[in-house]
Amino acid sequence: MPLLTSSSASVLNKSVKIDKAPVVIGRHPDCEIQVDDGSVSRRHAQIVYSKPHYYLEDLNSRNGSMLNNEFVTGRTRLFDGSEIQICDIVFRFTRSSVASGKRGRPTVATESTDESVYGSKVFSLSDKHSERDDSQLVSRLDVQSHTSAGHRHRHVSAEDKLKVLMKIAHALSDLVERNDVLERILDFLFELFVQADRGFVMLKDVNGTLQPLGFKCRRPTDDENIRVSSTIAEMVMESRRPLISRDAAIDDRFDTKESIMDFQIRSIMCAPLINSREESIGVIQLDTLRQTIAFSEEDLEMFVTVAMQASLAIQKSDLFSLRKKTQDLRKDLSLAHELQQRFLPQRSPDVEGYEFFSWYRPMQQVGGDYFDYIALDNDRVAIVVADVVGHGVTAALLMAKVSAESRFALATEPDPIVAIKRMNEELSSLHIDRFVTLVLVLIDTRTHKATIVNAGHMPPILRKASDGSLKSIAVEEAGVPLGVLNDYEYESIEVSLDPGDVLLMYTDGVNEAMDLNGSQLTTTGLIADIQVSNTSTPESIGQTVCESVARHSGEAEMIDDVCLVCVGRVE
Repeated sequence: MPLLTSSSASVLNKSVKIDKAPVVIGRHPDCEIQVDDGSVSRRHAQIVYSKPHYYLEDLNSRNGSMLNNEFVTGRTRLFDGSEIQICDIVFRFTRSSVASGKRGRPTVATESTDESVYGSKVFSLSDKHSERDDSQLVSRLDVQSHTSAGHRHRHVSAEDKLKVLMKIAHALSDLVERNDVLERILDFLFELFVQADRGFVMLKDVNGTLQPLGFKCRRPTDDENIRVSSTIAEMVMESRRPLISRDAAIDDRFDTKESIMDFQIRSIMCAPLINSREESIGVIQLDTLRQTIAFSEEDLEMFVTVAMQASLAIQKSDLFSLRKKTQDLRKDLSLAHELQQRFLPQRSPDVEGYEFFSWYRPMQQVGGDYFDYIALDNDRVAIVVADVVGHGVTAALLMAKVSAESRFALATEPDPIVAIKRMNEELSSLHIDRFVTLVLVLIDTRTHKATIVNAGHMPPILRKASDGSLKSIAVEEAGVPLGVLNDYEYESIEVSLDPGDVLLMYTDGVNEAMDLNGSQLTTTGLIADIQVSNTSTPESIGQTVCESVARHSGEAEMIDDVCLVCVGRVE
């Protein structure tokens, strides 16, 4: 007489002889096999007899019924040893009611868990693994594999596996987005290993912590709580060797605190994902939830082959993502460069009796050097040259702040010392680990007097037309950079500009320009080059400085932003 058996705790009658038909399985008390499980329908499925065979039939249940890992769509014949799965509950159909013996449930130590959220699902990750020998996690119990009797029809032939591997290689070569890669990898694994119930991929984040980034299950009911023991993942990550367990529930090499039985995991395959530097970047795992199905060593070999392809595909997607981010960053920097150039004067001011020359060259696409011409009332014009400590985007942002503050302070305060003091107070209030050197030259075009305030900047160089001499000025009067001391009192110096006189203002990228030997140009060398050139106009002196910097640097790379401004009174 046929027998239907189950070891599930939610089945009230573990063994039922099918002495009449139909035999209904469900939650309703009238069912011949009553199941205390909310995911099971009231009348879920039934076994019917149509001489001379028995059949399984789903009764339009909510979650469906499975026979030998395939969903039942109509009456499906039952064979001796057939496996019926109702949600998470497994029944075994045997033509003979003679029992073959029972196996006790092993006792497994428990382990505390840590939960991670993946989408709307919850991953439960265990903390530590055993110090036992973990070189190969193969259960002592050689349970029936998926190639044995009753499951032989699920075996994928070598030819089919080769086709799937070629399909995987071809498909993954066309994918570049990581999420698409992970999804396709799991799809292919489920196609290749039809006995797998669940699969997931975990990858290291920037902190080196494993994060679940992909999950797939064969049945909807397995998607509710994704519980994964980190024991296996950590072992595989550390050893960089694949692991297999034919029956994790009774494998004493899993000396965990969290019961594997609570995870409902039976057979497991887990392989490391190794990058081109031979580093473990994550793991990929397949497992089954049924007692009668186990992975084999042949499966593991095929699984490792897929894992190798997956590693390459994931690296490719990461490189593509990095390249895309780099391209986006370059676009942003290009736009920032264009905007920064717009912050700078687009042409020299039209001031009767004066000529101007400027040159600006950032070390990177954006820089921290700054200059500006600011027309003021009473026939005055202010020339500002500044240098934000540091380079790149941060310095450029602070430079934009300096540009706005300098224009506002000079437009609202006629005294240049007070204007610089207000700028210093404003920058000091930012409380950032940055400071700004700045020199202000305010020219009164009626009196031809230039008032200079130096806030920790390179002293301007004055060339006198009367004798051709060059001298650094506002040296003793130089104060501290802006943003260092909130209440610092700055000083000023006043010089007369005679016809033919030229003032040169520059940042330290000029005098500190280095050659391949690390030797700096220096201010002394700069003055000597100007004297040798015998130039006298703002443009010719500015061009001489540019040539001097280029000649001294040679093939050496720039180490700083470069900015200079020349202003001279026309003879």
